Amino acid sequence: MSEDLQNIEFISPQEREYFARAHLGEEAIQFLNSNIGKYLHGCAKQEVDTLRDALEECNPDSIFGRRKIRRLQRKAEVARYFMQWCAEVINDGEFAFQQLKNDEE
Repeated sequence: MSEDLQNIEFISPQEREYFARAHLGEEAIQFLNSNIGKYLHGCAKQEVDTLRDALEECNPDSIFGRRKIRRLQRKAEVARYFMQWCAEVINDGEFAFQQLKNDEE
């Protein structure tokens, strides 16, 4: 946990966890809005688009075409995982933030 969170007195372990998850989600948003985050996200999107174009050229009726399709699909999966993980940490942070707000009321 970051140093600034260690100085906060939480009312429960659950609140501490929600706060840490909300903080992580906020950090993910800041990362994706940074130049490096934008670049990496753009690279992942471009990779998926490039691989999709390559898939269209494959012949699924040949053994070599099927092998190439599988290889291209695995590469695209890696790029999609990056984007999925970013979305998941942001969504989890939003959920945790809402839980903190609900606990406040």
